Amino acid sequence: MTTEKSLDYRPCNPDIGDECPFLGESMCFEGKCMCINTLVPTTPEGKCKGNYRKCDSKEDCYNHTSTSIPDTVECLDNEGRGFSTCYCVDHLKEADRDGVCDISPVTQSSPKVRYSGFIVFVDNNKNETSTPHNITQNIVLSAAETQTLLQIFIPVSFLITLLTILILVFARKSQMCHKKKKKKDVIIRNNEDIQLLDRMNFVNKNPTYFMTSQKKSDEKKVSIKEIPYERVKIIETVGEGAFGHVYKGLYYTPDCPDAKDVAIKILKEGVSNEVKEDFEREVEIMSNFNHDNILSLLGVITKDVGDSPYMIFEYMIHGDLAELLRRNDPVMRKSENDFKLQKNDLIDVALQIANGMKYLTSQHFVHRDLATRNCLVGDGLIVKISDFGMARDVYTHDYYKIGGSRMLPVRWMSPESVKYGCFTNESDIWAYGVVLWEIYSYGRQPYYGHSNEEVVRFLDEGILLQRPEECPYIVYHIMLSCWKTDPKERHSFFRIHKHLTDFSKEILKSSDCSINVTETQDVC
Repeated sequence: MTTEKSLDYRPCNPDIGDECPFLGESMCFEGKCMCINTLVPTTPEGKCKGNYRKCDSKEDCYNHTSTSIPDTVECLDNEGRGFSTCYCVDHLKEADRDGVCDISPVTQSSPKVRYSGFIVFVDNNKNETSTPHNITQNIVLSAAETQTLLQIFIPVSFLITLLTILILVFARKSQMCHKKKKKKDVIIRNNEDIQLLDRMNFVNKNPTYFMTSQKKSDEKKVSIKEIPYERVKIIETVGEGAFGHVYKGLYYTPDCPDAKDVAIKILKEGVSNEVKEDFEREVEIMSNFNHDNILSLLGVITKDVGDSPYMIFEYMIHGDLAELLRRNDPVMRKSENDFKLQKNDLIDVALQIANGMKYLTSQHFVHRDLATRNCLVGDGLIVKISDFGMARDVYTHDYYKIGGSRMLPVRWMSPESVKYGCFTNESDIWAYGVVLWEIYSYGRQPYYGHSNEEVVRFLDEGILLQRPEECPYIVYHIMLSCWKTDPKERHSFFRIHKHLTDFSKEILKSSDCSINVTETQDVC
């Protein structure tokens, strides 16, 4: 009698629908689920191993054979991993598999303080003995000197108190005058103040795009096309998140005999009002876009669908750019791939995304979540910027919750966005530099191998991503121009697009030169 040998990895077979369970963290390669960032097989459960210790309570973190101090290790919820891990309280980092903190807590002895009348003596751990003779030599405060100090201190204190009272009275009067004026006159807010308030409102509300300038009140709104429910047919599920689904479907138009492939975004039933408002705002914003490198919203279905409206987008056959890049990674690429990226295609992809962002800038829109996962690829390697709002659920390891805010893509965020929640065109430029890095590293996660907490520290300390092995130095210099600490010093999308266009022309010129040399044996 023979027993089946247990596998130490998670097998997979996409042909029969047996996918890896944690998409975005692992992918199927030669029948094995492989971790994307480490290129090693997953556990039999399909998880990627890490140097951390899972726990349900603090007792799980205390290993009696280790040297960890129980009071310095806690069991905390890890949003990025989806489960609780042991954390070193003193260093704000995860303990290792054994629950051990590699650095002992730093303690610092406090100076000894002794009191004698008005005099305070501080011994800073020095090997000196204070004797009456030493004290007399060092500090002697006579009664006369004390009286002199009091004569100076009392008038100065009185003067400071009087000035403080006068300032408070003046401020109160100014406030009262301002309130009276507000009742009589129309208050005209500064345009910059309007922009700032609206930016912060959209930071808290809108998960996708937001405007950077006010629309004129008399500006005509773009009409949103209402598509009849019976003209759309759902075929299969493309993606699913906590708040909605994305399907592939068919759209039957009256002026065309053949059905058109479309992507359909549908909210789940029972979602919060905030999610519904985000959905409606996304419809309104997307309907304003009309560009070759921005995903087109074809229309909406609000009738005969209950409380779950539909958004109908054009369908992009090759899916999101992040997955396409990973399938073309030279290390993990399969020979039977139906679509292969060449090195010259990478600059074309980067150029199209820059072109789309140049358009968004001209429309006074800020994306806030620019990444390859939010770029879709269609026939002919056409790249279009989008954000279905599902990326936060599918690519959970790319997002990190800071405080009480919503999940944020810290690995793509600029330092000012992480610190102050400030999202501008300049923060989009920073994110575009990270997108360039993703393209030339074939979809690797930025700062892979490091935790989100470490990434936040890297941004604060000015530690940047290194040049990918296949990346031309000219392209890396463009990345660095996107990662200037001062937002005003970052190159604009118009300038970036011009640099990439010039570089693309040089590549084509050198390619033509090589062909001519091969055919005629002449030098260009």
